[in-house]
Amino acid sequence: MSEPLTPWRNLQLRWQQVQQTPAGQSLVSPCMAVCIMKDHADECHGCLRGIDEIARWGMSTPQQQLVVWQRLGLAIDKHFKEG
Repeated sequence: MSEPLTPWRNLQLRWQQVQQTPAGQSLVSPCMAVCIMKDHADECHGCLRGIDEIARWGMSTPQQQLVVWQRLGLAIDKHFKEG
């Protein structure tokens, strides 16, 4: 039986996809369509991005997108190591 596709698992799969994307190409969005901002932090429950990162995503260069993904990747990796 396969692992259920939770927003965290989907985000992890996208992070793996990003890591295989050739340099200079636009990256897949981290958006998980779970758009609820956390009360205690400027961070979305679904994609872990702040409101400014979300607003700028479509206008960001691939390098800027990669910087966001690298930060998210650290949180994703930590989540699955602790889980």
